[in-house]
Amino acid sequence: MRINKYIAQAGYTSRRKADELIAAGKVKVNGKVLDEMGYDVNEDDIVSIDSQILKLEEYFYFKLNKPVGYITSNYDPHNQKDLNNLIEIDERFFAAGRLDKDSHGLLIITNDGDFTNSLIHPSSGVSKEYIVKVDKLLNDKQIQKFENGLDIGRGEITSDANIRYIKNNTYEVVIRQGYNRQIRRMFDVLGATVLDLKRTKIGTICLDGLEEGKYKKFNKKEMEFVSLIKE
Repeated sequence: MRINKYIAQAGYTSRRKADELIAAGKVKVNGKVLDEMGYDVNEDDIVSIDSQILKLEEYFYFKLNKPVGYITSNYDPHNQKDLNNLIEIDERFFAAGRLDKDSHGLLIITNDGDFTNSLIHPSSGVSKEYIVKVDKLLNDKQIQKFENGLDIGRGEITSDANIRYIKNNTYEVVIRQGYNRQIRRMFDVLGATVLDLKRTKIGTICLDGLEEGKYKKFNKKEMEFVSLIKE
């Protein structure tokens, strides 16, 4: 593992900042100042920064069924209900992706920054499925626009979406982007208001009947998705 990735995975700082620390002579390997930016850390190496010995974090991955009313954060200065009210993990963690306060459903909870960055990067093309109830139905022309791309403002244009009517003013929607409140804004542009939005799937990770407000560790099959994203 390259030294900058090792430092980041140990939770000390980002890869970019790690490179700066190496260039400044702050990083030592086995007691000696490291001067090789691309150094590969061996299993027996001892890496330290300012006399602090670094240890790799053990990554974890959970799926959470977030209820409405909770923000997608594990800290909020305004004392809103956040992920700490739902998850009991005595380590730093974050959500890989977002759901706004008024939406509910699947979130992936992890401490793996590389996985998170790869998952949410636009180039990943990971699909996300939602069940969306609206106040009025779209016509055929609007559905075509929904799927082919919409200008939702702020210089953001959607693409490659799928929509399928289920029943009772409810659609199944699949997107492969992650703009803020994207689906709500897409329907809004077409004159419909989202009444309820639930995410049911991210890539191959599904809720699978997970009770609202509960979380569950990835099983072996779900870990294959992590490996695929990090390739």
